[in-house]
Amino acid sequence: MAGARGPVRRNLVSRLFGARNRRRRRPLARRRDARFGVAVRRGLAAGLGIAATLACWPLVRDGVHGHPYCAVREVVVRSHGRLAPDALRAAAGIESGMSIWDVDVPAAEARLRRQPWVRSARVTRELPHRVVIQVREYRPAAILAFATRLYYVAANGRVFADVGATDPHDLPYVTGLAEADLGGRESFGPRAIRRALALLHAAAHAPGGVGTVSEIHVDRVRGLVLLPVRPTVPIEVGWAGFGSRLALLPPVLAAWNGREAAMAGVSLLFDGEVIVRTRPGKAAGRRPTRT
Repeated sequence: MAGARGPVRRNLVSRLFGARNRRRRRPLARRRDARFGVAVRRGLAAGLGIAATLACWPLVRDGVHGHPYCAVREVVVRSHGRLAPDALRAAAGIESGMSIWDVDVPAAEARLRRQPWVRSARVTRELPHRVVIQVREYRPAAILAFATRLYYVAANGRVFADVGATDPHDLPYVTGLAEADLGGRESFGPRAIRRALALLHAAAHAPGGVGTVSEIHVDRVRGLVLLPVRPTVPIEVGWAGFGSRLALLPPVLAAWNGREAAMAGVSLLFDGEVIVRTRPGKAAGRRPTRT
């Protein structure tokens, strides 16, 4: 069939390559061009829409910001402690009627944490018009007594608030420190306060117990001195080993039951030994009791 012309050649080409030809590709190209044009128009429309939104955003933002629908109508305070809800709202700087978008959450939380009794604070905006304040307060574990002022001390050793004239005073006192001792967390004062609180905890859980503690005195040389309500006898405990040392007390106090007036003091500073000091004329000198 070499050199074939006309219909014969066309038939052969059709069998080998199908019935396609270059002329039939033009409609497909036109469809592609049409789709591309549609995509371009849609892209331009989207771009114009975004540009219009950005241009109008300040007006929209200001309208939403100042709309009465977004005004704060309710400030809920969740706190179970000393501080009154109105005082916490005032401390946070949040008032009814202000726009909820004007509530600066980090700043409000920082202002609340600066209040002496506040341990932690969280402020939450609940759109469209509600703000929730959650506060946890310190719980005093003892009272730190200086020459002229009293301070509440939390269980973690933090000195957090003054003790007012009308505030409760029925807590153990920590004495023997000066305000100059509270220079920093690792200075003598804070460490002594933490040791005093550990002694209070040990006294409350000691076998037989020592009853209610009235005072813990800090002595730089001899350590901590515990003063129970009954008997009103100072008990030298030192700086460590509180549990094992206090466990030696019950049999000794039982042996002196009814003769507490003759006791001048008790020392637990020596391992396995309790030394009872007596008042002059009440009993003989020093009476060590070994257990």
